[in-house]
Amino acid sequence: MGDNKCARCGRKLKDPNAEYGPICARKVAAEQGIAEQPASSITIQTTIRDGYAGMRTPVGPVVVRIRNGVQKPLRHLVRHSPDGFNWGYGGSGPSDLARSIIADALGTTDPAIYQEFKWEFVAKWGDSWEISLDEILAWAGVGKEKSTAATVE
Repeated sequence: MGDNKCARCGRKLKDPNAEYGPICARKVAAEQGIAEQPASSITIQTTIRDGYAGMRTPVGPVVVRIRNGVQKPLRHLVRHSPDGFNWGYGGSGPSDLARSIIADALGTTDPAIYQEFKWEFVAKWGDSWEISLDEILAWAGVGKEKSTAATVE
């Protein structure tokens, strides 16, 4: 048996002819399948017509803004995380996600508001999530008439 190592993780392989171990082979296949599509072309299955949704993919998190059922990538307002959006904990990626959602929905980047939104919602989300615009407006105590996101696009 030679010194054959997995090309992805560097672990020693049992099969001297293999390029990847069995787990890494599945991960590489999944990554190549999704990598063929740009993240902006991935559609997230949702139950809402207006709001925001996200899901983790092998190539990274995808977050969309939904208006009248049409999904478009949410604009990243970079402040805390140059690496992009994330969720499920209280770090810089979740801070930027909360900031970008609140700025889009409410028209403010006030840290007191988006940090509270992060801890109440974003830090608790799992691998895939959605939140309606109505839920955000109700949380903020704002009516649709005062929301910057209520306009039809």
